[in-house]
Amino acid sequence: MAKGRGMSALESIGGKKELQRQFRQYSQSVDYIDKDRRNLLKDYDNQWVAVYNSRVIGHSKRYDDVVKIIERKKLPISQVALKRLSSRRRITLY
Repeated sequence: MAKGRGMSALESIGGKKELQRQFRQYSQSVDYIDKDRRNLLKDYDNQWVAVYNSRVIGHSKRYDDVVKIIERKKLPISQVALKRLSSRRRITLY
């Protein structure tokens, strides 16, 4: 971007290294859900689960309620892994 015209999107989040760090952190949280799914289902069956830094930080049967938890904790929603867990086999689009 030309000088004096503002920051690029990459610069606005702290540059390439920060973007890579955020992506790595998010990916680890998604992996945590996938790898520990069986144990998570024991406590959170039929619920939306929010994971940040590989830790469950909120859960609810309603998606909107989980988003409110994330906002209340002032966490960057773009870095929180959200997934609906269910022991029933079905397709969930989100």
